[in-house]
Amino acid sequence: MYTRFLTALLILLMSGCSHGQPQLFMRTMYWGSTLEISWLCFSGDKVVRNPRYGVNPLQLDREMKDNAQNVATFKRNGGKMNIKWGGGIEQNINVEYKNGVLSAFDGGLCSPAKPFGVKAFQDRTYSGLASYGNVTRSVTLFLGKDGRFAEKRIGAVSGDGNFTGVASASGADAGTYTINGNTVVFKYGDGREWRAVGQPYDLGKEEIILGDQLFKRQ
Repeated sequence: MYTRFLTALLILLMSGCSHGQPQLFMRTMYWGSTLEISWLCFSGDKVVRNPRYGVNPLQLDREMKDNAQNVATFKRNGGKMNIKWGGGIEQNINVEYKNGVLSAFDGGLCSPAKPFGVKAFQDRTYSGLASYGNVTRSVTLFLGKDGRFAEKRIGAVSGDGNFTGVASASGADAGTYTINGNTVVFKYGDGREWRAVGQPYDLGKEEIILGDQLFKRQ
């Protein structure tokens, strides 16, 4: 009986239901050879898809105001989850659990997000490549141990129809960053701010994920 009690308690804690604390999951899905990365943050009866303002803490009021189409009210129903998004779309999707923890959501694999360490970036340079249809974006990102970063971007658009060439553009920025759990806040020199949800993604290659992009250490 005692063993069953401990098991039930462990499942409750792992499921993120204790004390109503938000729980963040990384969701991955392959489309051919392309890896799609998204985030799901559960808080009470709400779920936020790809939080715009980070998750440490989750700013639910701001998300509901500025990111309403990605905020939903949900109800669990066995292997289904009934979801009503802020944009008015309702879904009845398939979900799966492993040891009481969400493991699949609407066809994508889910895993509890691993937080970054306070000193996760020690003068390291990462590169990432993302493709969306005929748009390709390459980013090189230097993250210094002094809390400074430098970013270089190259974007290319391949044409179709009457235009069959490739148009490209590049840019560079720099500023400072801070780490808090799964939230990295980038503050650019021109006053812009980017709150990226992310986590280490170590497959023996010291990779990290920021937003929807996988970065590999150079």
